[in-house]
Amino acid sequence: MSSTRQVDSSNAEQARAWDGEEGTYWPEHADRFDRAVHAHHAHLLAAAAISATDQVLDIGCGTGQTTRDAARRASRGRAVGVDLSAAMLRRARRRAAAEGLPNAEFVQADAQVHPFPAAVFDVAVSRSGTMFFADPVAAFRNIAGALGPGGRLVQMVWQPPAGNEWFLSLTRALAAGRPLPTPPPDAPGPFALARASRRS
Repeated sequence: MSSTRQVDSSNAEQARAWDGEEGTYWPEHADRFDRAVHAHHAHLLAAAAISATDQVLDIGCGTGQTTRDAARRASRGRAVGVDLSAAMLRRARRRAAAEGLPNAEFVQADAQVHPFPAAVFDVAVSRSGTMFFADPVAAFRNIAGALGPGGRLVQMVWQPPAGNEWFLSLTRALAAGRPLPTPPPDAPGPFALARASRRS
């Protein structure tokens, strides 16, 4: 699968962020971030139920832990990770090579509009990537087109703010008693898919 720089106009801000300062910060702290979601990561992989021959698509793969773990499970298949960040993908490729995973591939792409080959993947996974789609309907439609018959999507997303006490504590401390503006509930970000109705 070839790389493309095609980015949907509604995703331009995300592309600038993740292929800019945010995208360079994350690779420097990749191991710490991977450790922070370790328990959830195991549940994501269990839910994905990747078999040895599966073709796996990892949406918003970042520095590639999910893609690499998927490639290990799909030992006679492959895992393709896509992300907007060139810096994170460089780290992902280095790690996959160091771990001897030739069936792990990485593509810099906007999953919302990337021309994936039709109906080739058995499973699509995303560890906190789908929450940042500017146009989730278009994005999920595009991903669905890449999945073959019986293909499945397994995604890890944040719970609503009430289920994230650490986040509430942090924002209360930053507010220092003042009201803080809150983004619209469906805006791209950690809580974009928190409501079950947005994921169905």
